Amino acid sequence: MSAVRSPKDARLADLPGSVVRVVQLREFHIYDEDRVLAAAAAGGWEPMPDEELGDDDPKDLVGAVMFAAETTGELPGLDWLTDAQEASLLLPSRGDEVADWSTEAIRVNFGTGWRLRQAQSPYSAPSARPDSPSPDFAALFPLPLACDCGEEDCGKCDWQLSPRSADLLYSALVWLAESAYDDAAELGERPVTEDDDGTWGVFSRLPKVAWSQGMQWRRGLARACDDLAGDLAGGSWPQPTCAAEEMVLHLALQDAPDHVGTADEDPAHAALPTHRDDYDFDACSDLFFQDHDVLWLFSSRYNQNTATSDSDQPLVPDALRPDNWFEGFLNVPARAADRGYRR
Repeated sequence: MSAVRSPKDARLADLPGSVVRVVQLREFHIYDEDRVLAAAAAGGWEPMPDEELGDDDPKDLVGAVMFAAETTGELPGLDWLTDAQEASLLLPSRGDEVADWSTEAIRVNFGTGWRLRQAQSPYSAPSARPDSPSPDFAALFPLPLACDCGEEDCGKCDWQLSPRSADLLYSALVWLAESAYDDAAELGERPVTEDDDGTWGVFSRLPKVAWSQGMQWRRGLARACDDLAGDLAGGSWPQPTCAAEEMVLHLALQDAPDHVGTADEDPAHAALPTHRDDYDFDACSDLFFQDHDVLWLFSSRYNQNTATSDSDQPLVPDALRPDNWFEGFLNVPARAADRGYRR
């Protein structure tokens, strides 16, 4: 870091550029203490002196895990449970200050556990992404006056993506994204297996040929949910641009009907106008896709050996191999390459 560009003693207002604060929350499960300590020591870590260690941690396991967190995040005998981040842009006009000059303690609320929330209400999805207000679907998807004339060129008789349908599909996509980001962090590079018995939400629901994909691939699937939710938040039908987006849109359309029973308990949803095409997710499935080829992967012919890597699946068509799921379709506009990840 250049001391000229970014002097360490500078206040926020003294810095010419923007400052972003990122706070990371990580949790690790130590299932083999001796292996963790030995691996950390082999990597150059040294434990605290005995006289500085407390009775609750006489081996300095905390120090060993901090060493892992500051390097690769991995050690033999250690599993990564949680990896979450919260970020914010610091603004002098709002009274923000860099940590070294802050007059107040830096506190970040990561919220309650998503698994707890899911257990308490299995069909309740967040009404919006955590970092944005809930879209006004009544304004985004205005409804024409009802008409039953039956004329072929009558736009009022055409099927409509109604505000209520858009709201529930958006909620389903947001819930899938949150679940996928969380599970991608917890799974790391481990494959999904039959023994997991559906533990991994989105990833357990994928065709088995995708179970061996790594964390970055899984994060891409979470972003695919966000991209499709963004289509809806922008007032457009969700338009899959790759096989990954097709797959998660199929999952969201499966989940959306589950929200119908509790939707009217949400005042914002109950206030949306009603329409004859409300909750017609079968029509969504017919109209939102170019084809349903990605669903072929659920056939048993492609899932006989869950331990087989993607490259060793000779029966899977090239376009449907999980390694190729993020290859963009040539006949639809591509997503912005620099859009990054929400979390």
